[in-house]
Amino acid sequence: MTFVLRIGVHANNPSLLVLSQNGLLEKRLSERGGSVQWVKIAAGARTVEYVGANLIQIGGTGLTPPIAAQAKGVPIVTFAASEARAVGGIYVRKDSPVKTVADLAGKTISLGVGSWLQALLATALDRAGLTWNDILPLDLTEPESRQALLAGDIDAWVSGGGLRGGADEIRAIANTGDLVTNPSVFFARRDFADDNPNIIAATASALHETDRWIAQHPADAAAILARVAGGPLDAAEWEKHIAQRPWGIHQVDDRFIAEQQKAADLFFRFGLLPRKVDIRDAIYRHPLDLDRAA
Repeated sequence: MTFVLRIGVHANNPSLLVLSQNGLLEKRLSERGGSVQWVKIAAGARTVEYVGANLIQIGGTGLTPPIAAQAKGVPIVTFAASEARAVGGIYVRKDSPVKTVADLAGKTISLGVGSWLQALLATALDRAGLTWNDILPLDLTEPESRQALLAGDIDAWVSGGGLRGGADEIRAIANTGDLVTNPSVFFARRDFADDNPNIIAATASALHETDRWIAQHPADAAAILARVAGGPLDAAEWEKHIAQRPWGIHQVDDRFIAEQQKAADLFFRFGLLPRKVDIRDAIYRHPLDLDRAA
C-alpha cells in the first residue's frame, strides 16, 4: 500500500530544512511504499494550523505553538524535542532609558506573537512582576522589528538573535538562556501518529541523524540552509548559527513536560490561552529508540 507523508517546513527549523534536502527520509519510507511531500509554510507558528486542517501530518516549531494548539483543541501529539538553544533575548537601543525588564511597563515591544519568543517575553515579564497587560505587544517580523527599533518607533524587540545590521546600536536587557530553554519541538497529528508509529519513529530517526550530520558538516549544512531557507542569512551566518546551538533530538521526557507545563500555566494566567491545558495529554507515548538511530 502506497502513502504520502506530508511534512511542514519553514525557515525557522533548520533540522527539517536540511532533512527536506538530503533524501534520507524518502529513502527510508520508500522501503515501506511511501513518499514525502514537503509543504512550505511562510510563518513557522502557523505549522499547527496546517496540522489542524490535515494539510500536513508532521511539523516542528518552538515551544509556544504546540501549547496554543492544544488549548484550541488541535489534535496534536509531541514526539521529540531538541536540547536547549540559548539564542536571542530582549533588546533595546543603546541610548534607551530602559535598563531592566521591569522598565518595560507601558512600553511597545515587538515579537513574533505565537512563536517561542512569546514564552521568552512572558517569562521575563512574570519574573519582573509584570503581566502581558502591562505592555503593548506588536506582531512584527524580525526585519520589521529591527528597523522599527533602530528608528526609535518601538521600545524593545524580542529576537531570536538575528541582529545583523545595527547590532552595535542595540543592547540586551535579558538573555534567552536565563529564562527559557527554547527547544525545537516536533509533533504530529494525533490520529496519524496513533495509526503509524513506525512512520513517526522513522521520521524521528531521520531527524536525529540529519542533526548529527549538520553538527559534523557545518559548512555543507550552512550552504544548504542559505540556499533553501529563503531568509536573510548567508552561508557564513548560517555556519555561525550552527556552531552556537546543540544538534540532535530526544524523545520528550519529564523535564520537557514540566517546562512546557510551566509555560502553559503562565500563558493561561496572562490570558493568552482560552483554557488551561495538561501537557501530558498531548505527549506521544510510543518509544522512538533514538539511541539506536542509524
